[in-house]
Amino acid sequence: MITKINRLNNFANYRQFQWGANTNFTKRNLIYGWNYSGKTTLSRLFQVLEDPGELSQWQGCQFDVELQDGRRLTQSNLANTPRVKVFNRDFIQSNFQQEHKAPAVFIVGGNTIHLRNRITRLNESEAKTTTIKKKRNDTYQQLIRELDSLGTTHARAVATLTGDKTYNRTKLNVEINRIKATPHTFILTEDCLQAKVSLLRSTQDWKSINQVASLAINLEALRQELSVVLEKTATNEAIAKLKENRELESWIRAGLTHHTDSAECEFCGSAITDERLSTLQRHFSKAYEDLTSEVASQLARIENTEFIITLPDERDFMPDLKAPFALLKSRITDWITWANTVIAEFTTLAKHKQLSLESQISCAVDTGRASEITQIILDINSLVKTHNQKCMQIEKEKVAAKDAIEKHQAASFYQNNNISDREVEIQKVNDKVTKAQNLLMRIAGKKAAIEVQIQQQSIAAQKIDETVQFLLPDNNISVAEVQGGSFEFRRGSSLANNLSEGEKTAITFAYFLTTLENNGSSLSQTIVFIDDPISSLDSNHIYAIYALITKRLDPCLQIFVATHNNELYTLLKDHWFEARQQFSNRDNACTYYTRRFLDSANHKWNSTLEDTPDLLRKYKSEYQFIFEQLHKFSSSQAPSLHEAYTAPNLLRKFLEAYLGFKKPCISQWSRKLDLLFDSDINRTEIQKFSDDASHLQGLNRALQQPDFISNAQNTVKKVLKALKDKDPQHYTSMCTVIGVTP
Repeated sequence: MITKINRLNNFANYRQFQWGANTNFTKRNLIYGWNYSGKTTLSRLFQVLEDPGELSQWQGCQFDVELQDGRRLTQSNLANTPRVKVFNRDFIQSNFQQEHKAPAVFIVGGNTIHLRNRITRLNESEAKTTTIKKKRNDTYQQLIRELDSLGTTHARAVATLTGDKTYNRTKLNVEINRIKATPHTFILTEDCLQAKVSLLRSTQDWKSINQVASLAINLEALRQELSVVLEKTATNEAIAKLKENRELESWIRAGLTHHTDSAECEFCGSAITDERLSTLQRHFSKAYEDLTSEVASQLARIENTEFIITLPDERDFMPDLKAPFALLKSRITDWITWANTVIAEFTTLAKHKQLSLESQISCAVDTGRASEITQIILDINSLVKTHNQKCMQIEKEKVAAKDAIEKHQAASFYQNNNISDREVEIQKVNDKVTKAQNLLMRIAGKKAAIEVQIQQQSIAAQKIDETVQFLLPDNNISVAEVQGGSFEFRRGSSLANNLSEGEKTAITFAYFLTTLENNGSSLSQTIVFIDDPISSLDSNHIYAIYALITKRLDPCLQIFVATHNNELYTLLKDHWFEARQQFSNRDNACTYYTRRFLDSANHKWNSTLEDTPDLLRKYKSEYQFIFEQLHKFSSSQAPSLHEAYTAPNLLRKFLEAYLGFKKPCISQWSRKLDLLFDSDINRTEIQKFSDDASHLQGLNRALQQPDFISNAQNTVKKVLKALKDKDPQHYTSMCTVIGVTP
């Protein structure tokens, strides 16, 4: 189902329509609006959904229609639209081209024998064509098998020659397509062919080598860090025995933490004097302890230093690169030996510092060769790069050799086996097979179309006739079958040569209802939009139209009925909604209102679709709604041009209804104005304003009158005042209905 029209721009008077807060569409949707309010234009949007080809008539339009499943249909995306059927004035014009004919898509019963004979003749042609197609197809398949056999045998030979086990008939065909324009240019001499085969078959296989990672250890930085530590000093009241024995010193340092408040040795149980504890604590000052820790940390880092460089295997290099690599490898070995010597010197200095924390020590270790390792690794990686490039070049040469051999073999096969002539012959036979197949498809299409016509012919005529009899019971119109796939409409026993517009509307509506379930289509899968179905029909036909809509179309997936006729609107409103709920929207039924308004910015008419106003929804007459519009305009402090422009038509509708009830014996409404106005001048003014101004054909005439808005408002005020004075009870009642103070 369609849930809403999110946007409709540049579509006739729907210039900038937005759905806004409107209630979503449901299964049954009733749309009311006066003439020219936008109902037919809205139905034409549904025509675009029915037939996307109609979009060409709406250049520059933009719309966004949302479906129940969340899909959006727009002017640029009309794929997979739901099944939509629209009845409007366009449908009447396109489906009733002549007065006495219905659309020629239906076949009458008199042509059944003729159509069956046509199918018999088509069956005979189909059998002959099928036999011819089989013979030609057999020939085609034989030629294909012969060519495939030659190609498969040759492809195997090429696979053996190149050593490519994946080479097959398909790859041979690809090569043939590449060389077939100039095959002779790909033929190799015997010597050239053998040279390329030898290169391709060479077994020496060089692989690429990974780059050597740079060394993360920086000896010079390590030396500088050690120098800083060696130059630091720390003083204390050293105990000679502890100073000379660092292990004992470490043991005492750990033990002090357990004897802060103890007078007895936890190890041996002997007494510890306060003087002895104080002496030990002075040995371990904070600066002394911090430097001790820093030296120990630096020593651990030095002792853990290892020079590990992962080098490729010399055997992996190409011959001309082995010697340079061996030389660089020996330089790395030499450098590592030197670096380990430096580390040993660093270790000695650090350990010496542990014994002389109170003294500064100079770090005179030579690290001048520290940066050599970086260049050596760069040189090795340069050799690796050269090796890898040579590997790639060899592979490229092998690939090029294989490609040349395959093209040579394809060209030889193409020339030696006359492949060009074989392909021409195959194409000729295939064209004949295709021609026969196309003929069979055309025959099948004709048969299907005739079968559809036969299926439709009698049923369609009967259904249309039944509906026409229901709609026009007093017109004596009936449907008669004639040759040529047409219907003839008769009035009694004579041809109905001069059908009225109302009769045309009724007949076309009957045809529309019949087509909804044509060709096996289901109403339960169909969205139906009916626009003013009683156009050109008098009030006697309203109940028949109402009955057809509520009974015949109730199974529809979704239905939209748009009308300007208040009687039909009221009938459908009574049927689809509940009076006790003030005709409010239901889960399966909603009502809407189309109106036209004037854009004050550009003075152009705009149409919009909105939820039905309460007065139209609650009451069975538009009389109250018109009174509300007039009262609102008369009391407005800033009346708009749009309100003034529509006021004459509203005033005429109101006066026709009110005066018609008051004095039904007189038909012309203007002759009843004496019920409201005693003065003939006032009666003439009101009649002239209501008649002439309500027929303004455009805005220009209104805009040319500077006082048009104020004159319109004053005229409406005059009528409402007259109603209040002459019929205060009715005036008060109407004010109560619309919710204003009399």
